[in-house]
Amino acid sequence: MIICLLSAVAFTACKPKQKIVYSTAPVEDKAYHELFNDVIAREFPYRTLSARLNMGMTSGTKSYSSRANLRIVRDKALQISIQPLFGVEMFRIHINPDTLFLLDRMNKRYVLESFSTLKQLYPVGFDYYTMQSLFTNALFVSGKEEIDAGDYSAFSYSRASDQSYRMTAKDADSGIDYSFTVNGDDRITFAHLMQSEKKQDMQWEYHDFTVLHNVTFPHKMSITLSSLSRKINAELLFSDIVTNDSLKLELNIPSNYTKTSIDEILKILSPK
Repeated sequence: MIICLLSAVAFTACKPKQKIVYSTAPVEDKAYHELFNDVIAREFPYRTLSARLNMGMTSGTKSYSSRANLRIVRDKALQISIQPLFGVEMFRIHINPDTLFLLDRMNKRYVLESFSTLKQLYPVGFDYYTMQSLFTNALFVSGKEEIDAGDYSAFSYSRASDQSYRMTAKDADSGIDYSFTVNGDDRITFAHLMQSEKKQDMQWEYHDFTVLHNVTFPHKMSITLSSLSRKINAELLFSDIVTNDSLKLELNIPSNYTKTSIDEILKILSPK
């Protein structure tokens, strides 16, 4: 499943002192449209975003760790450069609203597929905007490029065991169920995507919220992905977050690289 790959090999110019902000506000009773609007208002504001990542992953008996750079030009492109040793790029993931591109520099090969093709192979109800939202702790509505206040009606609302709000919805095309857990500070602390028919499941947790631009952003993300054949646990630690710099993310394929498939790359990261 393609989201495993994105997560497995998977913002201001100064470096503020990080102070973790814990949820102190009690969960309030709210009208559902008010809750929805409050969560949107808490989203981290950016036009472009870049950060350094320390990444860790376990799959079966194998463990991996690496440094990486994350860059996002909002609604246009997201790029992760994986640099295991001495800042030398070994893998690059580049996605935009139409295409996924993966560069494997170790083996001089690449993957280039449209999302329309990938959805036929891995029908898990996600797209570029879903991935952008997951990496930036934002709400999404499956199949939409952006959300507005009226989208609150796409969700069902309930209370979790700790009295946090739980917002759930279903992707009509793939049948995937997805949900968000929201705490008393209107922050998303947990996102869950599940497709029961294919036994595919993704849990994306957010931790260590710190203040940037008077808005909190999670500096730690924990990810669990599972299917019938694979299970991956990953952790992303963010640092050196910079926003609104000039970024240009390009998709360049070296002429001597060979095209391959997503499955061939996944065999390296998470063998059955």
